[in-house]
Amino acid sequence: MSKGIAARREREREALRQRILEAARQLFRQEDYGSVSLRKIAERIEYSPTTIYLYFKDKHALVMELVAEGFALLLHKMKLAEQADSVQTLRQSGLEYLRFSLEEPHYYRLMFQLHDQELNDLCRQHEQRVSDGCFQYLMDTIARVRLTGKLAMPLSDLMVAHILWAGLHGAASLALGGLLDRLPEQERQSFFETTVATLSRAALGGVA
Repeated sequence: MSKGIAARREREREALRQRILEAARQLFRQEDYGSVSLRKIAERIEYSPTTIYLYFKDKHALVMELVAEGFALLLHKMKLAEQADSVQTLRQSGLEYLRFSLEEPHYYRLMFQLHDQELNDLCRQHEQRVSDGCFQYLMDTIARVRLTGKLAMPLSDLMVAHILWAGLHGAASLALGGLLDRLPEQERQSFFETTVATLSRAALGGVA
């Protein structure tokens, strides 16, 4: 087989792999996790389910790829918020995290809200590729803030990261779950900004 033919076949193979992933993305935008099957994905691209198995071992392997995509997109958005002032970077990256949850809810649910032990175990096995980048960025930002002497919490960077993440994830989950209806409309609109400001004040002792 010539190099040209081999390269073309590889391009065709990658193109079909991307079609499979795009079909999965579309379905997860429209349906919940349990309703999406490899058969439905195959029907969407007009191939047999057997074709999917040539690219992904099972549904968990396919979803893990989408989870990795989601974390890569989240990291990109968080890094866009980076500023020379580490305190402002911490605040803005927190806001980007929350905006991501609303702009890409299908990714967020796959990344953080699934109760599928096998998938969660698989993602942990590949944690360095899947999710470590986002958490490490948060840790690095906290370390930068600590160097300024503005970090008020007498805790390790790891503990501070988990506390901030817990607050952000809680806010995102309430919003995605439609559980902010008790708030007046004006307060609902400022809920994310107020959440980040509150977390920042707690971490920075009122500096933020």
